[in-house]
Amino acid sequence: MKSRNIKKILLLQPNYAWLNKRTLRFPTYTLALLKACLDTQYETTIFDPNFNNLSEDEVFRYIKKLDPNLVGITSNSTEYLATSRLTTSITRRALPNAIIVLGGVMPTVLIEEAMKDENVDYWIMGEGEYSFPHLINELQNGKANLSNVNGLAYWKDGKSCINKKVFIENLDNIPFPVYSNIVGGFNEQTLSLHDYGNVRLKYDATLYATNYPFAYSITSRGCPFRCVFCAGRTVSGRKVRFRSAENVLAEIDSLYNSGIREIIFLDDHFLANKKRALDIMNGIIDRKYNMTWKCSNVTAWLLDEELLETMHNSGCNFITASLESGNQYVVDNIIKKPVKLKKIHPIFNMAKSIGFDIVVNFIIGFPGETWDQIRDTFSFAEKLSVDICNFHIATPLPKTELMDVCLRESLLPEDFIENFSKYSGFGKGLITTNEFTPFELEILRSFEWDRINFSSEERKSSVARLNGITIEELEEWRRGTRRNIGVNDRMHSFLTRGENQKSNE
Repeated sequence: MKSRNIKKILLLQPNYAWLNKRTLRFPTYTLALLKACLDTQYETTIFDPNFNNLSEDEVFRYIKKLDPNLVGITSNSTEYLATSRLTTSITRRALPNAIIVLGGVMPTVLIEEAMKDENVDYWIMGEGEYSFPHLINELQNGKANLSNVNGLAYWKDGKSCINKKVFIENLDNIPFPVYSNIVGGFNEQTLSLHDYGNVRLKYDATLYATNYPFAYSITSRGCPFRCVFCAGRTVSGRKVRFRSAENVLAEIDSLYNSGIREIIFLDDHFLANKKRALDIMNGIIDRKYNMTWKCSNVTAWLLDEELLETMHNSGCNFITASLESGNQYVVDNIIKKPVKLKKIHPIFNMAKSIGFDIVVNFIIGFPGETWDQIRDTFSFAEKLSVDICNFHIATPLPKTELMDVCLRESLLPEDFIENFSKYSGFGKGLITTNEFTPFELEILRSFEWDRINFSSEERKSSVARLNGITIEELEEWRRGTRRNIGVNDRMHSFLTRGENQKSNE
């Protein structure tokens, strides 16, 4: 293998709104991490056509003008498989001789399918903070053996080579994201973390900030549980790895000093190490920062009075918890999630008394679940002391037990695998069993969502406030959701066209 003269690197986030897909203007968190890990000898640019909903032609022209030696493209979900391939195709047309590397979720869980894309030279599975720079150094040096690059997949002499992926053990060794030199338009408009942090993300209470500008962070990786629907263990490993409290607080210091006033932690298991979690919260309290924070998902069964009080005192007044079902048999034997439902009511009652807003997620329509068990979920949900109950329909994802069961028992549309991107999403049913059809699940979900969440004027006000919308927008959302049996065309349009309003408008 000849050495490659790599001086200019482009890190590219696709425009997820292409192909009429849903999207939000998220910070380029993973690309900013990669940028931080690259040697300063490289001129590294992050390009985010998603922020301003750039067209395919605008992306083509900017990439061609920049003319990098290597392009690293991220993929955040298998839902965007077709969008990912469109992005690599545009990149290859613009840069026939450049090296193209695809990373993120898609190659991690669908490597065989990902490697069918002839526009890509290399694929990185799992965490790329070490693997991506390692690959670049190998290419730069012209070494003939790529077999020692962690999680790398490539073609050699017509044969696929897929290296084993190993997760990073010490997360404190990873530098903080670098949000510099981010381009958001063909006119080379530059974006800062504050540009992302001032976007008001309507219609999603979990990601809707209460103080601006806000930022995202991840302080732990991995999941020890084996929920039937989740590929988390494939993506981030079975062992929970934590950044130390000191490391997290140092990042909080940096973000706060740069003007950030709310942090949304995207961890699956922020509370799994109670001492670490308390150390982080007490560190925030000691600093007397005028800031708020929340987690995108809290393991509700780990909550106790000490945690709740300290969370609230340190600036967290919002909890999102995923219980999945209101039937204990389904939780234990079908979903396989370690939650005891009888403990949930007192925990939530305690949280409400302290002053928390609470959003709860449920999933219906698993193979083996009966119609009456599905109804149990709605009965359980309506008795909870919470602000919003979200209901999703079980969606088979690659590298999950749910996918294996559905394929084995022929429960999915015949063209599901060939048209995976078309069928992805969480608002439409796909699975058919003797107990239910997709249509029945869609009808039940949309009308029970409406009945439970809008049963009083007080509930309506809470839902509107937590989603950052007016009562008028709420009523239009309800109508659209009912009439489209679970998928609101107006909300989809809002998300995909980049109509999110900035907080100062």
